[in-house]
Amino acid sequence: MARNPIAFVKSPMFLMMWGVYGVTYATANSLKTITEHQDHERRRNESRRLLRDSTSCPSSEMTVFAGTTVVNSAVSLLKDKAYAKMFASSSSAASSMPLITYGLFATRDLMVIGSSFILPELVGKKLEEEYQLDKNEALKISQLTVPIATQFFAAPVQLLGLDFYNRPLSGATFAEAAVERTRFLASGFWSVVGARVARIFPAYSIGGVFNTKFRDEWRGRLIQKEIRQFDDSLSQSSKQDMANRLVGLIA
Repeated sequence: MARNPIAFVKSPMFLMMWGVYGVTYATANSLKTITEHQDHERRRNESRRLLRDSTSCPSSEMTVFAGTTVVNSAVSLLKDKAYAKMFASSSSAASSMPLITYGLFATRDLMVIGSSFILPELVGKKLEEEYQLDKNEALKISQLTVPIATQFFAAPVQLLGLDFYNRPLSGATFAEAAVERTRFLASGFWSVVGARVARIFPAYSIGGVFNTKFRDEWRGRLIQKEIRQFDDSLSQSSKQDMANRLVGLIA
């Protein structure tokens, strides 16, 4: 990579990885925008009952989490299947990916998406309450740290998934296979954690901070655009309608 960065950027390995991150962010941002507007409409309908909760409802968070995980898992499994074939360590690798590998990779993706798009907001609110931090500062801290901490749990899951593919160990007993896989996890744990942290930190920690920043700036531009549309010539009902739309953008 350091010797020939252009060749690395053009390599299938990098392009597949970049594609996964791009599709994941596009899905998460789209779902967040849709659920935010749905929440705004819900609050408007409930405002007559004096219910004004500015936070997203749990169902909205679950929609973002579930939808992003499904898309991320689908493209990640395609990527990992290609990686497993490209970097198979022995001729004993399975001809097709076993179901347990699919399950372990899906579990890893649940951890990654949850720690990148859902948990930072929850942890940020906790930091804000417990340590009286600024809301944006608390969110930034959680976005930088939570995805990294999760890799200590996601790394062994990924390692096991690859090991089940590369080494079926079909001739070994359950106990023998368990011991062998435990040794494999112990020998490769720190290197895989380091590799995953090196990938996740720029992609989902720093990337998450900048993604939030760009979303807020874009929302600010939309608000300014709406404000410029206010004019004395507008009817009272039109002004009220625009005010409601502005609340939806700010909330």
